Amino acid sequence: MRIKEVSKRFNVSITALRYYEKVGLFEDVNRVNGIREYEDKDIERLSLILTLKNIGLSNETILKYIELNEQGAHTKKQQIQVLKLERQKLLDSIHNQQKNIDSLDYLIYQLKDKEKIKHGEQK
Repeated sequence: MRIKEVSKRFNVSITALRYYEKVGLFEDVNRVNGIREYEDKDIERLSLILTLKNIGLSNETILKYIELNEQGAHTKKQQIQVLKLERQKLLDSIHNQQKNIDSLDYLIYQLKDKEKIKHGEQK
């Protein structure tokens, strides 16, 4: 499958596909007359890359995970550890965002409370 077809199929820009190759997320994609030809293994790898990118993993972490994945079943524990670490990072982020939401809710409450007092309303 040519790069343009892959781009359309996965809704990823050609520039992004070239970038993934440049930073090492793809091994060298076969070229026929200078045109990239993606094989099934490349498509599977791209699918995994996009899944991990959508989750929020860095290119470095994606590359580490893919390398472990391609080493075989004996690296499953390490793969799980990478994913668990990323999961914990997401949970920490959610926790911090919830604290920020709570702070905003409190500020809104204070403003509404002050407005009630200003207009002579009782609590």
